[in-house]
Amino acid sequence: MSVREPDPDTAFEAVLLVPGHAPSVEPATELVDDRVLVEGVSCKNEHFNDPSARYCQLCGIGMVQLTLVTRLGPRPPLGVLLCDDGATYRLDADYVVGRNPERHPFVAAGSARALRLLDPDGSMSRQHCRIALVGWAVHVLDLASANGTWIELPGSERFRAVPGEPVVLRPGSRITVGERWLRYESHREGK
Repeated sequence: MSVREPDPDTAFEAVLLVPGHAPSVEPATELVDDRVLVEGVSCKNEHFNDPSARYCQLCGIGMVQLTLVTRLGPRPPLGVLLCDDGATYRLDADYVVGRNPERHPFVAAGSARALRLLDPDGSMSRQHCRIALVGWAVHVLDLASANGTWIELPGSERFRAVPGEPVVLRPGSRITVGERWLRYESHREGK
């Protein structure tokens, strides 16, 4: 018995085997690039980078010998937040972290995403802290939480954030909210 190959000149036609069960298809919408624009520089391969980067974040080519001209461009993700349960959250937008962050005004307005963490002990506030992307930096701000937001920068002692005061995170920084923690990870050089 031989296997018959499809004729490459015949157009493919999808056939629904269960009549009346076809999903409705939404018309295609135009994609809008809503990433924040920041000042940056391009490597010789035209990858957009932080102006202070010594190496391109995509191809690894050295940036120090290039004559760098800054330009406005869409900010790429600045890393990820790794949660104690193994979940990861891409840092391409601001987040409000808590046990019920959906009600925070920034989330309601669409300027931040909700990052809900389960809190069986009740030691986390509804809107505990905010992760804010400012230019090429990642900041954390305590939102006047009851038990505080604790931060441990690489090579430093753990400290309690002052409510409303931004703390610039470096890769490897650990944020503790209640009994839960998040760690900022990035291939960027201590930014």
